[in-house]
Amino acid sequence: MEVEVSKIGGITVVRLCGPRLDAAQSVRFKEALRDISDCGADHILLDMSGIQFMDSSGLGAIVTVLKQMGQAKTLELAALTPIVAKVFALTRMDRIFRLHDTVDAALSSSVKAAG
Repeated sequence: MEVEVSKIGGITVVRLCGPRLDAAQSVRFKEALRDISDCGADHILLDMSGIQFMDSSGLGAIVTVLKQMGQAKTLELAALTPIVAKVFALTRMDRIFRLHDTVDAALSSSVKAAG
């Protein structure tokens, strides 16, 4: 899975490029996020705005990334499409992850929390 990475303040914004996060994409997704985290990203904001479909493999990949990052690092998600948001709600993962309506809202929230 291809990703676009940008750094805004202390937050690494990772935009997922592609309409699906499923079994076919999950291994590449995990590798890409592990590389980003290993290169020093302590706070990752995952921009999910382009993801139109996510299955259990995709959700499992996001959970794996969260576990790999450990408690010292932060993983947040933003701009979930309605179908993806439903997956998080049905599995109650919306209680595990910090979810934001938009990337801008997430960045604004993080600035307020830091200062």
